[in-house]
Amino acid sequence: MLRLILLRHGQSEGDITGRHEGRADFPLTDLGKKQAQLVANYLSIYYGIDEIYCSPLKRAKETANILGKKIMNQPIEEKELMEINNGDLAGLTFEEAEKKFPPPESEKIYRALPNGESIIDFRARIEAFWHKFKDENLQPNRQKTICIVAHGGTISMLYKTILELPINTHTKFPTADTGFHLLEITPKDIIILKANCLEHLYLNNEG
Repeated sequence: MLRLILLRHGQSEGDITGRHEGRADFPLTDLGKKQAQLVANYLSIYYGIDEIYCSPLKRAKETANILGKKIMNQPIEEKELMEINNGDLAGLTFEEAEKKFPPPESEKIYRALPNGESIIDFRARIEAFWHKFKDENLQPNRQKTICIVAHGGTISMLYKTILELPINTHTKFPTADTGFHLLEITPKDIIILKANCLEHLYLNNEG
């Protein structure tokens, strides 16, 4: 059985300056670092994490490193876990983006922003990561707990991939800063135990 934790990074500099992130490589804010410490404390108390995988973008890597230091485990960086490549939109303020890239009347999954990737490309990247990851880590006779530290879009696409939802589904899986999802996965079943859990932000777990 595989116990899988999908964890979003803490608050980033891009969040507080109102900018599109995607591939823009913003670090954590001071609040983001505190959020990461709180979730690291919580996960170390309640879950025995065997391995950590993370996106190499700063906001995810910094969050993963805080968790890794807490449980004395070095995160494994996987470029496939990066947020969707939003091309020329990355780093723009919402106002700048509105002027430069007016929203289309309908979103096309095959359409990408200049120098970016389409939803189809994004799904293919996450599918490739997931099937390789599952083959390496889902073992019927052994329980393993792995935490993946990534981004809101990546986590939502991982959900759709894991649940085998169609690429054009309107189902969304939102995740707040340091929100996490807990899934138990066997060769036969997928059980969602927690979704966008934020208990760590409200409990006294600063040990």
